[in-house]
Amino acid sequence: MLQQMRKFAGTWVSSLFLGAVALSFIVWGVADIFRGSADTTAYTVGSTDVQIDAFAREYHNTLRNLGGVVPPGQTKFVEQAILDRMMAGTALENLTNNLGLTASDARVRAQIQDIPQFVGPSGTFDHDAFLRAISQSGYTEEDFVAAMRRDSARSQLVTAIQGGFVMPSDYARALFSYIEEVRAADYIVLTSKALGPIAPPSDMTLAAYVKGHPEKFSTPEYRAVSFASASLADVAAGITVTPDQIKQERDANKSAYDTPEKRDLEQLTFPTEAEAKAAKAALDGGKTFEALAIERKIKPADYQFGTVAGADLDDARSKAFFALPEGGVSAPVKSTFGWVLMHVTKITPGTSKPDDVVRADVQKALADAKMSDMANAYTDAISGGGTIEEAARKAGMKFQRIAAVDDNGFDPNGQKVGGAANDPGFIKAVFAAEVGEDGDPSSTPAGNVYAVKVDGITPPKVKPIDAVRVQALAAWTGEQAAIQLKAKAAALAASINTGSKLDDIAKQLGVTVAKSPALTRLTKDPVLLPPVLHAIYGANAGGATFAPSADGTYVVAQVTGIVHPVPNPADPTYQGGVRQLSNDISQDFALLLAKAIQAKDGARVNQKLIDATVGGSNSGS
Repeated sequence: MLQQMRKFAGTWVSSLFLGAVALSFIVWGVADIFRGSADTTAYTVGSTDVQIDAFAREYHNTLRNLGGVVPPGQTKFVEQAILDRMMAGTALENLTNNLGLTASDARVRAQIQDIPQFVGPSGTFDHDAFLRAISQSGYTEEDFVAAMRRDSARSQLVTAIQGGFVMPSDYARALFSYIEEVRAADYIVLTSKALGPIAPPSDMTLAAYVKGHPEKFSTPEYRAVSFASASLADVAAGITVTPDQIKQERDANKSAYDTPEKRDLEQLTFPTEAEAKAAKAALDGGKTFEALAIERKIKPADYQFGTVAGADLDDARSKAFFALPEGGVSAPVKSTFGWVLMHVTKITPGTSKPDDVVRADVQKALADAKMSDMANAYTDAISGGGTIEEAARKAGMKFQRIAAVDDNGFDPNGQKVGGAANDPGFIKAVFAAEVGEDGDPSSTPAGNVYAVKVDGITPPKVKPIDAVRVQALAAWTGEQAAIQLKAKAAALAASINTGSKLDDIAKQLGVTVAKSPALTRLTKDPVLLPPVLHAIYGANAGGATFAPSADGTYVVAQVTGIVHPVPNPADPTYQGGVRQLSNDISQDFALLLAKAIQAKDGARVNQKLIDATVGGSNSGS
């Protein structure tokens, strides 16, 4: 947990302004929470209560650092990491208050003015930029200054705890020796060929195996469903797009359909028109643009502007530059900073998507709007007491029934149901619905709209033994082979550890003894997979061990060598590793102190409120 906390343990200031996406501040679900409860405390440490809006603000700013999206499956981890960080900070703030630590106005002012996000166009602190930035992160000026003061005071305590810590040299050497330890091993690979024939099971044993593994030998769950549907393809096919609509769409979204012509620009600037004209004459006489730049001691980066579009230049330069042929040089043109000559080195023609593409986009947009109207009409009809069939008819949707479908779109005869069942979004909606409930219309990624009602469920049922005998026998035999192979590998390793020779065992089995390369804990090998490496590194010198490898095989290995490298204390890489580990350990000191304070003073988390704030479903108090 300490390592997880450390990932989020940077100061709250850095969490505000490092985000790639500027999201507007939203107190996630807090308004709804307040309607049902008067307790707005997210957590308490000692006598300090922290309100849910402070947690919501931290959650928002962390989301911004993640690009506005929490990685799949990580919501709970992010929520807990933020909570741990905030509670640790509160615990340390309580201690700083008890110790009488504070920060002066001058110190806080200087720290705020040093934050890069508050620098204005002049290169110095800009009060308006400061207000915009903190407002975007949900702070008033008063709140931000107070938070900075607390952070600064807490930093004094943390610096005193962490500052100057260096890992003891003996500990560092031992850790280095452990991490960099090199091993070698001889090994054999056991496959199912090392086993004798596996006697077939009795019918009673096989029947018990089938019963004990219903997930492998049962029919799937089938659902009977009635549903209303509107297909994007069907609705779009009934919509005619006029030339005027195509023109309106193209004009409204030029950048989506038209790519402007672009040109590679070289440009030299002159203080007077006369100098520019003289340079143009030299170019017309055969001098190259590059030679002219060298003569004027201008670096390539200062005259090679790269690719530009017409909108990238002012009107005068754009008009002159885009009238030139490839390789052409303009006459002198007056610009903001003097007179310029422009050279076209490459022309990339513009492109325009055909009207058919625009027509399809307009057709889809109109179809989406119509389907939204149909969904609303369906909702009104079903809310008024109509049946799903009646509501579908009033909304202009199709009504259908499927007698039985599984979660892969097949019927009980193993045939593909087809139609709506080919849409994964439809199947997902069917198997998420409650029996007998009139579902609301929802769209699928395929662009179709469905409102489903599950009429009944046929639960999974274990198939008769005769129907699955072949599959069950193969599965049982494979499982027994795996059990016996593991037992044989364990017995062989034990035999070597009591005096048998790996070479003799290999001859008996008809396999070859392989010799490993020099191994590290991170070695990647198609046979010596991580479980095998872990086993080898857990064995004594000369000892044997075993572990599973690829494709159901087992490796029996005997350690033949162990080397513990001795670090060079003067090696910069080693010194950097020691500094990094020392820093990591010192951070643990502060986090452990925060945990100790929480244990001593008491801490309480309103988990239900926090989960609701981030949209979670976990409950607690």
